[in-house]
Amino acid sequence: MKINGFDLEKKVLIVAEIGVNHNGDLSLAKGMIKEAKASGVDAVKFQIYHTKSLTQDPREAEILKKYELKYESFFELSELAKENGLIFLATPFDKEAVDLVANLSPAIKIASGDTTNIPLIEYIAKKDKPIILSTGGSTMEEVINTLSVIEKINRRLIRESQIILLHSILSYPAPISEVNLLSIPFLHQNLNFTVGYSDHTEGISACLYSVSLGARLVEKHFKLNSACPDSQVSADPEEMKTLVRETRLIESMLGSSKKESFECELAHIEKARRSLVASCDIKKDEIITEDMLISLRPAGGISPADIHKVIGKKATSNIKKGSILMSEQLAVSSKQ
Repeated sequence: MKINGFDLEKKVLIVAEIGVNHNGDLSLAKGMIKEAKASGVDAVKFQIYHTKSLTQDPREAEILKKYELKYESFFELSELAKENGLIFLATPFDKEAVDLVANLSPAIKIASGDTTNIPLIEYIAKKDKPIILSTGGSTMEEVINTLSVIEKINRRLIRESQIILLHSILSYPAPISEVNLLSIPFLHQNLNFTVGYSDHTEGISACLYSVSLGARLVEKHFKLNSACPDSQVSADPEEMKTLVRETRLIESMLGSSKKESFECELAHIEKARRSLVASCDIKKDEIITEDMLISLRPAGGISPADIHKVIGKKATSNIKKGSILMSEQLAVSSKQ
């Protein structure tokens, strides 16, 4: 799975979720992009909405309106992100916002709260862009149903695995005991899509553990200070730097799923493993029995793994006690 050329199979995509932590201030939003870049993340993400298209609750509308940026502002933010080498991502909450995101971003994010918003999902699927689907608050049945809706509109997105599923807990903050990170490998194994993690916990520990469990995209709310709506679940620049550094360290430690010997082990393998050694003098033509052998370090001769191939063989020469057995000291075959 690639987003704007970024290969998630090779590297975890780390997203600084600016969201509405800009407080509706375009200048602050621009500063946050620059700070996110300095933190080492790969992408920034915003939330794009018209308050009137999102809620009819007067109290919620009053709050949301404070954090709403004009749609034209996102052209500037998108350009600034690109200038800083960052992928620009956004979550649209209405069809007009979807049109905007489709023009500005290489992928479209669907918020956890909209996994059952079929009209919006269908509209997003028609844009033929990779979809990042948050699954907070959803059951497995609801996730499958959402994917079915996408498939009916745009089969290519499913067939070519252009979907990233984000495990998330729809709570601010999410209790550590209910983060349920094992959903990450579960979603991947059962639905066979790239899986990531959208974090709503305090601190960065859950993000790091998610990488160990297979998350290929990690999204963490980002703040410059505590004077923002999502401060409690957000990382400041120093915490984000730590998240990036530790994620890259975990990636290097995870390696591949193959079990094989590594270059750094080779010199130690010979010292740590054993050879078959004569526990007594063995005469030429004598049939070797198990009590004539002992396993001692280092390796280099016949391995104890082959002891049953040695027992019953005839010695082709005298073998002194304490000598490491070599294959040329044994007859190819022997009758007892």
